[in-house]
Amino acid sequence: MKKAIIVYGSTMGNTEELAIKLEEVLSSNYDTFIKDVVNVAPEDLNEFDLILFGSSTWGAGELQDDFLDFYDRLSGIDLSDKQAAVFGPGDTSYGDMFCQAVDILEDKLKDLGAEIITEGFKWDGEITSEAKEEIEIWADNLSG
Repeated sequence: MKKAIIVYGSTMGNTEELAIKLEEVLSSNYDTFIKDVVNVAPEDLNEFDLILFGSSTWGAGELQDDFLDFYDRLSGIDLSDKQAAVFGPGDTSYGDMFCQAVDILEDKLKDLGAEIITEGFKWDGEITSEAKEEIEIWADNLSG
């Protein structure tokens, strides 16, 4: 069975909630692992077929704090044989910076050679039952 890793950084718990729902959905098609970003080394990604990053957006369109060091250490990792996608919650009141962390992580994954297999999942506000339903639909696109 193919292996998937969900790496998330979560300050308020919203990204973690999305990650848990993703693991639930993907576990029927993948041997799935979920990890807080502080517990993952970039070279660990080489063990997986599908890489999912989850980060909320903070400040002026920045990554969640726990992701910063990991992001910097990604340079030099070759992910050219990997598939990837990114998810994250945000707040549309920040205008152009809404869920910018998703875009930052997608760009990094592309730079490392990964194939982005679907548009990033961006959610406005708190994680509700509707958010979980929407990420379930998004996750189904990953299993195709």
